[in-house]
Amino acid sequence: MPDPILVLAHIDETSQVNIGAREALGFAQSLSENTGRPVECGLIGADNSSATAEVTALGATKVYSIENPLLSRFSGDNMVSAAAHIVSASGARLVLIGRHPSTLEFIPRLSRRIDGTCVMNVTGIETVNDQHTEIEAAVYGGAARALYQIDSASTVVVGLRPAAAEAPPPHSEHYSDIVKLDLELLEDRIQVVAEATASEGPRLENAEIVVSGGRGLQNAENFGLVRELAGLINGMPGASRAIVDEYWAPPTEQIGLTGTTVAPALYVAAGISGASQHMAGCSNARLIVAINSDPDAPIFKYADVGIVDDCLAVLPELIELLR
Repeated sequence: MPDPILVLAHIDETSQVNIGAREALGFAQSLSENTGRPVECGLIGADNSSATAEVTALGATKVYSIENPLLSRFSGDNMVSAAAHIVSASGARLVLIGRHPSTLEFIPRLSRRIDGTCVMNVTGIETVNDQHTEIEAAVYGGAARALYQIDSASTVVVGLRPAAAEAPPPHSEHYSDIVKLDLELLEDRIQVVAEATASEGPRLENAEIVVSGGRGLQNAENFGLVRELAGLINGMPGASRAIVDEYWAPPTEQIGLTGTTVAPALYVAAGISGASQHMAGCSNARLIVAINSDPDAPIFKYADVGIVDDCLAVLPELIELLR
């Protein structure tokens, strides 16, 4: 039987499978159809019972579970130990990890622990055979793609780019083998003095519609047009780093390499030039609409729909039509 494709997921206090893990399972399912390799899932958390049922419905044929109260919050030391234990138990040489705030720390540490290698920002896996694995990844802030060829004797930990795949539809008739693993964990070396207050309401990275503004808005007051349009189409507002640096919008709304990465169904970019640092945070949108007065703006290379005009003329018209 061929080696499995292993998806790893951290289950936090909500006991739910996060969007990154669901996307990773969708990616694994597509790869499984092309290679015949089974999809397995490793769950790491304090209570994995409901998550086990969820990943089974999403197509995992075998689920490895490590439960411990120390794992309710992401802890690098214990997470790496637990993940390495699961990789060893599964025998997988291809490990997939979806988007998560801690992937930049977690993935390199895990690959080093298991004496493997890692590739980040992966958009596709072209070939998986007994000789090598070919992996495509976004580089230079999403402005280019690189193709890596890795010896299949080496275990590779893959960090998926957001929206590299859609979550598979759940099927209640699916079943899986459940393997519960034990592991002696260490007391966390990090003491949490105060928990950060989580923002209430929808999160920008999960939005299906995002309307973003850039320097073309000319001043902070005009960012209100972005907010109004986003509200009218049940979306969320976003901003380029340039206007966040000018305090026209808060850092929580910044999209790009140093901000939030989004992958909505619709992304409207108003007055944004389209620098690679910004596009790294939104290029996976399924439909990009760009509004810019400069016909040579880089944003039009990414846009599915382009409007060459002043965004301060176009946005009020769109708002009026929607009203």
